[in-house]
Amino acid sequence: TAKIHRHIANQRKDFLQKKSTEIANQYSFVCVEDLNMKAMANRGFGNGKATLDNGYGMFLTMLDYKLRDRGGQLIKVGRFFPSSQLCSHCGFKNPLVKNLSIRHWDCPNCGKIHIDRDVNAAKNIKKEGLRSLTA
Repeated sequence: TAKIHRHIANQRKDFLQKKSTEIANQYSFVCVEDLNMKAMANRGFGNGKATLDNGYGMFLTMLDYKLRDRGGQLIKVGRFFPSSQLCSHCGFKNPLVKNLSIRHWDCPNCGKIHIDRDVNAAKNIKKEGLRSLTA
């Protein structure tokens, strides 16, 4: 069984190496959310140890050194930045979106309808990362 575990670990590392190289070759600056993986594993999302096994920290380490080697930068946005709560169009903060079961929402401020929670968060992380880069 140790041989199987080693094989799986090597497959994960190979995938992470290839994906981080692909991203570093395509982009100069990458903005990510600085997630607390230990807290996510313990919070009861139903994933438990699988959250820690996904290699996110290892992936960010690989991506960081590859971007720096190419003259780029990995920008980490603080974990308390409300990326999913802010409307990426007008900046309105919707506290109701703290509820993780809400996957789409409509902005009462600017009228943007059917905002996808994850796409919206990604736009806000990019915007905040680039803002912090120029600050």
